[in-house]
Amino acid sequence: MNPSGDLPDVDERLQALLDAYGSFLRSAVRRLCPASLGVTVEEIEQDARIRLWHALRRERKIGDPASYLYRIAATAAIDAVRRVRARRETQMDSIVGPDGSPAVPPPAVSTGRTPEQLVADQQLSDRIATAVARLPANRRRAVGLHLQGFTSTEIGQLLGWTEPKARNLTHRGLKDVRASLRTEGIDMPEYR
Repeated sequence: MNPSGDLPDVDERLQALLDAYGSFLRSAVRRLCPASLGVTVEEIEQDARIRLWHALRRERKIGDPASYLYRIAATAAIDAVRRVRARRETQMDSIVGPDGSPAVPPPAVSTGRTPEQLVADQQLSDRIATAVARLPANRRRAVGLHLQGFTSTEIGQLLGWTEPKARNLTHRGLKDVRASLRTEGIDMPEYR
């Protein structure tokens, strides 16, 4: 141990992981960062790095760094979305003053996207959620976890399934979602 009481290699292990997987982490955060909510990539990436540092400090063994970093990026993005939504709900409460008269609305958050793009994003998100909700229960659960960034191995472990079953249900569920969206004129790319 060093004089500060920290493990001597935590910072070195963090730096080694970031040297090897830093661009992967940044790419994952970019893909997961919801631009329509005004959350920045840098904010989520910093949160993900802090979470990684805490995991290393707790002497967590990381067997598959890419998968682990993706999961950290996904949970950091989800938590950022939850924080923004919670702030918006609080702001919505302040639109009506204590006497029932209209209060001054909160300033809009600039996201760099036009109102039309924001509406289109929300409509697409709603259509995807509707398509996922129509899936049979097992496929819905598998696709839901997949969309949160879990691998088929992790989905299998979480739900008590074999990895092939988790992979199969995820694949079939995503195929069903794409087919449902195609009937609405939306062509979603196939991800592997």
